[in-house]
Amino acid sequence: MLQSFLELSYIFEALQVTIVAIIIALVAAKYLSKDVLSKYPLINDKLPGELFYTKRKLHFVTHAKELIEEGFTKANKAFRLLTDDGIQIVLSPEWADAIRDNENLNFSRISEEDYHGHIPGFDPFKQGTLADRIFHRGISSHMNAALERLSEPLSAEVDFSLKQYFTDSREWHEISLQSCVTDIVSQLSSRVFLGEEICRNPDWHRFTVDYTAHTIEAGQELRLWPKALRSYVHWVLPCCQKIRSELADARKIIAPVLERRRREKAATEAQGKPPAEYLDALEWMEVAAKGQPYDPAVIQVMLAFSANMTGSDALCQVIFDLSQREELVKDMRREIINVLGKNGWNKSTLYKLKLMDSVLKESQRMKPAAVGLMRRYAMKETEFPDGTPMPQGTKIMVSVHESWDPSVFSNAQEFDGYRFLKMREEGDKENAAQFVSTGKSILGFGYGKQACPGRFFAANELKIALCHILLKYDLKPAQGPPPKPLTYGLYYIADPVAKIAVRRRQGEIDF
Repeated sequence: MLQSFLELSYIFEALQVTIVAIIIALVAAKYLSKDVLSKYPLINDKLPGELFYTKRKLHFVTHAKELIEEGFTKANKAFRLLTDDGIQIVLSPEWADAIRDNENLNFSRISEEDYHGHIPGFDPFKQGTLADRIFHRGISSHMNAALERLSEPLSAEVDFSLKQYFTDSREWHEISLQSCVTDIVSQLSSRVFLGEEICRNPDWHRFTVDYTAHTIEAGQELRLWPKALRSYVHWVLPCCQKIRSELADARKIIAPVLERRRREKAATEAQGKPPAEYLDALEWMEVAAKGQPYDPAVIQVMLAFSANMTGSDALCQVIFDLSQREELVKDMRREIINVLGKNGWNKSTLYKLKLMDSVLKESQRMKPAAVGLMRRYAMKETEFPDGTPMPQGTKIMVSVHESWDPSVFSNAQEFDGYRFLKMREEGDKENAAQFVSTGKSILGFGYGKQACPGRFFAANELKIALCHILLKYDLKPAQGPPPKPLTYGLYYIADPVAKIAVRRRQGEIDF
């Protein structure tokens, strides 16, 4: 009984401390906003009679795009937006150049905040750890350097997965595109990240798809709780319990493979022989770790999450776009036949697919991954471009609306797959018009020093997948309303329930 009493006392004391912390945080935030940030209008404050922000947060989750559009009718350069994770400052694209390389503004910290990196189960999102440093070294120093050698393994994996998910049927049949594409991208990415042995492991494949979806759901649910309570409530939330269990399962899959590789390396080195070479991220991260102990599962989940979340959405959207444009598909097929038929998968093949590159960039322009990108966290006090102090802890983002601005892009509301191909032919815009290039008008890969380091791999993966899909399948819209992107918080995602019709065709070249 005494033990129970003491436990209750500890819980009561912890709750008291938490409540006091919440009150202090709310008061401090109120006065900080009043003193410094109130010059920027708050466009979705609580309604009269609302005690908490819950209704406003839920409204943001389903109406973020409309709220940002509304914000720029009330402010030209910046405004405050109540998101599901508190108040953030939305900036006009005009300010993108001014903040892009500000060293006081950090993207990685935003990722940790969004996905609760300090909470068990969300370990892959914790920044500043050894695993985080190995992750970035592995991508920049090893994966990007190996891109040319990855084309043929990726091509083989696309061929294998399309037979499974698009099938070999020569009759028109409808497929749920997002579901199929998510599975395909997961398998392709796993081939590069973990090698042949694990990429077709059904347990790993299911984990990568499920963990991505469940983490987004769990992150969203946690953000609806006051920040000071999240470190407590996650223990009892089923969604958080689920991702902790899934992460533990991932470790069980990866650990035996890595341990066996290490034993084999040690044995061959003891014999004076060169160790086996592996063309995958499991090996690159081992090299990047330089012998330091680390959690390989956390790094693999980082890779899988990034690839599955953004890669599958981009491929899904561009297939929707192409299914409605038969003439564009014919032109793309001619380009693929000409380039791939002459060159095979050599160093310049993917670069020469310039129409495909243009289509990918146009698809990204019309439907970016989110309605607010270039997100940053103020690690220390700095300034907004207009000279207003930006307190430490301020969260900012840049609106993507310049992508749809008719003063920037002619016929901006119309999909033009040839847009960036024509731009490349203008001479001085050859580099800027490429899919992997970054700029404030199209923020899909970010902008500045903190732009996505994996965008070169993503571009190659998408192009290889499209080569197979377009030469091996006919596409057309399914019955019913056309696909329509939807917002989920800041995310702007390809229609998750729409279908397309596909049928196997006789490809002009065999690859």
